[in-house]
Amino acid sequence: MKYCKHCKLYVDSSENYCPLCYNYLEESEGEKSGFEYYLRRDGRRRAAGDHFLLKLFLYLSICISVVCFTVNSFTERHMLWSPVVFLSILYLWILIGHTILSSRSPFEKIFFQLVGLILLLIALERISMSAWFLDYVLPSILLAAVTVMAFISLISKKKASLISTFFVYYILMEIVSLVFLLFVDVYRMLYLICAVYNGLVLLGTLLFGYKILKADIAKKAHL
Repeated sequence: MKYCKHCKLYVDSSENYCPLCYNYLEESEGEKSGFEYYLRRDGRRRAAGDHFLLKLFLYLSICISVVCFTVNSFTERHMLWSPVVFLSILYLWILIGHTILSSRSPFEKIFFQLVGLILLLIALERISMSAWFLDYVLPSILLAAVTVMAFISLISKKKASLISTFFVYYILMEIVSLVFLLFVDVYRMLYLICAVYNGLVLLGTLLFGYKILKADIAKKAHL
């Protein structure tokens, strides 16, 4: 066991230089404790294990997509279901990589989830040969997304940095809801609920978070 006087830890190594700071290691005859060094080494091992799992998941994703596409091509050519499998796998990548394991902001996570879920459901609608996405699913997704953001704004410790971004999102969702409600031939009841709900969330954000919203906008706009 050798000792690094710069890092102040013992290193179990046959090398003469510290693997952390690359300074010369001294021979040690005293009490040995390599906790900090082993902690870092275990972290590298976990990173290597995560990298292996990532490659394994990528390999399985490619295999499943290729097999499903091949089977679909030679059996049921009149009904293309293999794109649904591919989009489902893509959604899993978004869910795991950009939501569960990611350190991205809540806004980015919700955005990626919305895009992935919408693509998957559009594909399912095309497969089923029926129109239900715009009438029922899209307004439900918008309601769920606004609800999630509203709860994050209430409980997050970083709400001061998120509130202005969420406020812009609420405005966009209100515009989308009104456009579908007034100009698109869809089942309007859900879009009416969505428009009213978004409006109430906007009003609540202005009433209860006006000071935070004003300060955040001023900070981001360098006012």
